[in-house]
Amino acid sequence: MYVTRPLSMYRKSPGSLSVPTPEGPNSGYLVLHDEESDETTCFGCCQNDQVKDLPFPQNKDLTVGYSSDNDDVAFIPVLDKPLSANIYHVIRRNGSHRGEVCTNSREDDMVDCCFGKTVHDVKPKPLDPSDIYQQVEIVPKKSRGFFTAKAVASDGFPPSFLRRSGWTVTMHTPHHYQLGEAPGLNTSKRLGLPGFDFPLSKDCSEPLVVGKWHCPFLFIKEGGLKLKHQMKQCMFYEMRLEQRWEKFLDKDNGGKNNNSNAVFVDALVQKEVVFVAGSEAVWDDHDRINIVGDGFMWFKSFDGVGGERSVGLSMKIVERMKWEQERVGWVGGDEREVRVERVEEFGGIGGWNRFGCYVLVERFVLKRMDGSLALLTYDFKHTHQIRSKWE
Repeated sequence: MYVTRPLSMYRKSPGSLSVPTPEGPNSGYLVLHDEESDETTCFGCCQNDQVKDLPFPQNKDLTVGYSSDNDDVAFIPVLDKPLSANIYHVIRRNGSHRGEVCTNSREDDMVDCCFGKTVHDVKPKPLDPSDIYQQVEIVPKKSRGFFTAKAVASDGFPPSFLRRSGWTVTMHTPHHYQLGEAPGLNTSKRLGLPGFDFPLSKDCSEPLVVGKWHCPFLFIKEGGLKLKHQMKQCMFYEMRLEQRWEKFLDKDNGGKNNNSNAVFVDALVQKEVVFVAGSEAVWDDHDRINIVGDGFMWFKSFDGVGGERSVGLSMKIVERMKWEQERVGWVGGDEREVRVERVEEFGGIGGWNRFGCYVLVERFVLKRMDGSLALLTYDFKHTHQIRSKWE
């Protein structure tokens, strides 16, 4: 999951490029070209659309040019690498391989020709974050605004349009998406927890947003949507982290004055709940064959009349979400439910009529950037954080 930073910040403070990626595994930075980083030509009369320096921005459509050749691509920084490493996944934006990642050839892919052996470019493939052959290091030339690339793998060869020396990059504002700010986690807000001053008649409190990230489409799959269409419809997804109190036990005393000032709580609480398109979903986190096969965990919901909606999350996202939960006390494991047993005592004067018990829920909300309803929500219930209300 990625947080955003303005390009102007790196122009003012180049040393910031070496700052490690945000806390936690499977994290990275997306760079936003902003007004302060604009460059002009013609004595300040025109904006210069050529990218002169690294890092490359992710909120612009980029084109690699060399002589009369042009290749429309997107550069996504590799997870867990500082921006100063200049290591990217390069994604095709057009053609039959749109949405796929440029893959380095190996020595085994070299073919014979009249002058000896030459490198044969291999076809782009869907992203595999663990495949080092899908990573390239961008190397700036001495002349500003010119670049080349080399494979991160020692025996790799980037595609010909990247490995030749002295290509340029131009940028244009995209029409099909707008990438906004995503600051990441607000730790102090998260530790403060949501307010508990709401009536017992409410089943849950208002959500409190404590984090926001962006996820490139490479790490999300929408069932039934081809990769090339997905890239066109939703280049980036928004991931929010929300907190709320959710009622899991409601007890009515029926107006009885039985001098009982204690309630014994005995309830089963689901530790994880996922919703796809608003309906509760099923998933199998023990299906190692499918998960290892494409690196995604699939969540499916059904509408009751034969319809099915499914969303796949890269294991990189799933692992990051669970790490984020475990660091604040959530306990995973094979069991999806946990039994809550405790005694709650009424500390007021006189009797009570109604009692409610609430658990802290942290919810990840995955949305498209077009403002549509949540595509997927993933609830983690923190049974070590429980509060009660009396009336």
